[in-house]
Amino acid sequence: MNKLLLASCALGLLGVASLANAAEVAGRVMTTDPASNTIVMEDGTVLQLPENQTVEGLAPGTEIIVTFDEQDGKNMVTDIKPAS
Repeated sequence: MNKLLLASCALGLLGVASLANAAEVAGRVMTTDPASNTIVMEDGTVLQLPENQTVEGLAPGTEIIVTFDEQDGKNMVTDIKPAS
């Protein structure tokens, strides 16, 4: 019973830790680079899209909300949606 409780607590802490790494940025797209699959926001934030997504359709000036995690020094996009 104690091992089960300890394991549950450990998994809960891992979930909280992963949420703590997530960040969100809202703003306008300044530029996109299809070669590196990156988005640069007007505030200078550089965002890296995963391999299964592309920057196609994201024009400069488009307002978006992006959720990302920092991985190996890069801001890896986990969610992207239009701003309301």
